[in-house]
Amino acid sequence: MKKKAVLWFSVLLLAGFLFYFAREPGKEKSRQSLAPGAFAGEARQAEQLYGRLPKTLDTEEVRLCFRGEELACDRESNVWYLPVDMDCAQWEAGTFTAFGDEIRILPLVDYTALDKQKVVAEGRRIPLLAWKDESCASIQVVFTGVPVVRMETGADLDVDTVFAGSVVFYEACGREDWTASSAFEAHERGQTTRAFPKKGYRLNLISVTGTGVVKKNSEPVLGMRDSDSWIFYAVYSDGTKVRDRFNIELWNRFGASAMSGRIHMGTHMEYAELVVNGEYRGLYGILEPVDSAQLLLSDQEFLYKRTMGRELSTELLDALEPEQYLTALGMEIKGKEGCGSRADWQSFRRFLSICEAEDRTFSAETAALLDLENAADMWLYLQMIYGEDNIYKNMFFAFKKEQGAQRMYLIPWDVDLTWGNVYTDDPQALYTVFAPERAQDYLSWPFMDRMIRLDVGGIRSVIKERFAKLREGILSDESMQRLLEECVHQVQDSGAFARDAQRWPDSRHDGDYNGMRGFMEKRMKFLEKYMENMDEWIED
Repeated sequence: MKKKAVLWFSVLLLAGFLFYFAREPGKEKSRQSLAPGAFAGEARQAEQLYGRLPKTLDTEEVRLCFRGEELACDRESNVWYLPVDMDCAQWEAGTFTAFGDEIRILPLVDYTALDKQKVVAEGRRIPLLAWKDESCASIQVVFTGVPVVRMETGADLDVDTVFAGSVVFYEACGREDWTASSAFEAHERGQTTRAFPKKGYRLNLISVTGTGVVKKNSEPVLGMRDSDSWIFYAVYSDGTKVRDRFNIELWNRFGASAMSGRIHMGTHMEYAELVVNGEYRGLYGILEPVDSAQLLLSDQEFLYKRTMGRELSTELLDALEPEQYLTALGMEIKGKEGCGSRADWQSFRRFLSICEAEDRTFSAETAALLDLENAADMWLYLQMIYGEDNIYKNMFFAFKKEQGAQRMYLIPWDVDLTWGNVYTDDPQALYTVFAPERAQDYLSWPFMDRMIRLDVGGIRSVIKERFAKLREGILSDESMQRLLEECVHQVQDSGAFARDAQRWPDSRHDGDYNGMRGFMEKRMKFLEKYMENMDEWIED
């Protein structure tokens, strides 16, 4: 009966979704820009109406649209959110309307005469007039420089951990197809972050057939790949709000291309501001999942994720049932029903047995199993960002078949405790403390340390040559600083950083980019020195 009830709820949900997010007739398709002063006449008319009409219009009646698309609204403040291209100085063409024929909208200020980039960066609220018959009200719109996501659900997200509803993703409004809509099912996600008031989620996009069958609904969200599953990362404890995005882009530039570039061994992330049930919920990172679709896994290929820093051994693995691995070993298998069968874990068990072998077997078997360039890239990456939190958890192990044999690839995940941010067992500090002295410390990783000590497959030369090449381009000081500035620009000049700080005053918003830059400079110098003296340091 419970499953049947959920199914009928999904059917009703989708029906409501299709009605609620129906587009206004005559949706505009123009991608042109507006000339300064374009709304001067409308603004004068709006001022006259606002001065004459009684302010008695109920703003709950207003469903503001732009180019025929209904926008997300924070109902308590009567503020609607419209994403624009903040790097373009011209205002996007289009008019504000209200859903239906009764309420009309006019700008109370001719915003086209204002400096667009300044309006966006400062988060200025632009007043609009909503009027019907002999009543009116003033409402406001914020032009944001990052996408917006609007969710509607019957759940209370401060209480419910599993919920369903409808979602709209809004990109910059000047694009031709700037919105994407779907029904969804979702649940809370995260380990320590579940204790935070700002929650993270995993959204699974769905569609419901006329007969009530729930199906996956893959959509290319915010310029990323087609997927029916999306991660909503709350970006709560990182005071800069850029570490994850910066680190993801770094990995994508040199470490994510594997198997001749045919497969992306990583993720992508885009910023967005989230509005749920008419309530502004702040800045989020929307991420692609690392899954079977991303890695093009066959039935005979496997993906495991380490989520907790627990002891791993073949003895422990053999003593447990697969469904116990997540709690006892901190490991989970992806893409299999439930926890998978014991046979599904044999690839990872082989890796554990290699780690337990004596040096000669370890060297031979590791060289055969690992992609050495991937291993070198991962070691460089975690050393560079000082990814202490990614040594014993927050890492994927992908087993792919190549020329009849399995090859293991390592993929990073959840890279916010980096560049000097380290874990502390203090909830008052949001489990994060800045430790700039770590810039001069070697990051111990027992598995890779052993590979380097034994020089498995000539890994030392692979690492040195890779670092030297990357340091001339992707990992040069200039290139890394440029990427960091791009990330800072996205969160700061979009106005989203300040809005998130206002919404979540107990989270961290120190904006300590100088501290991060200083750590980066010292860390890269430390690695240069290590590369010059690697053999001597290993012998010591």
